[in-house]
Amino acid sequence: MSAPSRELRHPIKVVCHRTGLTAHVIRVWERRYGLVCCKRTDSNRRLYSDEEIERLRLLKQLTGCGHRISQIACLCLDELYHLHKKELPERIDAPAPVPDLTHATPDQCQARCMDAVKQLDCFTLTKLLEEACLRYGARTTLLRIVSPLVYEVGEAWRKGELRVSHEHLATNVVRDFLAIGARCYQPPPDAPEIVVTTPSGQCHEVGALLASAVARDLGWRATYLGPSLAAEEIAACVQTRRARAVALSLVYPSDDPNVPAEITKLRQLLPSSVALLMGGRAAFGYHRAVRIPDVRLVDCLASLEGALEELVGKVEMATDPFTGLLVKN
Repeated sequence: MSAPSRELRHPIKVVCHRTGLTAHVIRVWERRYGLVCCKRTDSNRRLYSDEEIERLRLLKQLTGCGHRISQIACLCLDELYHLHKKELPERIDAPAPVPDLTHATPDQCQARCMDAVKQLDCFTLTKLLEEACLRYGARTTLLRIVSPLVYEVGEAWRKGELRVSHEHLATNVVRDFLAIGARCYQPPPDAPEIVVTTPSGQCHEVGALLASAVARDLGWRATYLGPSLAAEEIAACVQTRRARAVALSLVYPSDDPNVPAEITKLRQLLPSSVALLMGGRAAFGYHRAVRIPDVRLVDCLASLEGALEELVGKVEMATDPFTGLLVKN
């Protein structure tokens, strides 16, 4: 197994996500025990290496087993691995090193992510997504890797090729990955707002999380409400936030007789100037069942991108549907 990289490139948020430690604990350990040697960028951001992250991860788990940090902080990485195997024998090996995507295309990265799902290897899957974001950028990672991965996992589960545990693992890793981006995003003050959720009875939320991430990447302020929300609640949020659009994700079930009525009710509750978009695996069938105008079907994330760019670019000035005043769109 190759050693973790010593290149300093990861911000503190990534370190916290990978290790389970808080930023406060990491800084206390740095100060008291000299555990890591992070450097600062020109903008004063602290950066850490994969080796340092691995060291902190092992220390977190070992202190959880009862070891005092003051007694194990001096151990080298190999000594920590040895102690880790002794204390946690069910973990027969250390997690895989950070994958090398130097010569990999996004499609090849997505295939490697699928392999990690099949192996129930959440560590490798997480690292692949993080490395992909660094190498290809957020938008390419969302459109070319995460979205196809979610679709492929869902199809394999439906065909019986993957177990429920595979689908749950992939969903949880993707959800955590997208949550990091959401926490780091700072929308501009005049950003248009979109409300994202799933209709009542639709409990699969990854599609909605992806839609929120795409909207943020395009400069929108995305208010994500979680899954399975009634039309009245969605409309109330739109009014409170003065949102310009609503995006609904519909994945499963694909034949809920209550969903078309919920979508119809939502369209009636929303001002005509607020766009209502719907996408996801089950969206086409529900869109046909709704049979009302002003509900736009977006059949993929790229289509959602186009719809959002079109909404922003339609007019320079628009009437606020809640006050009747002219506002910048």
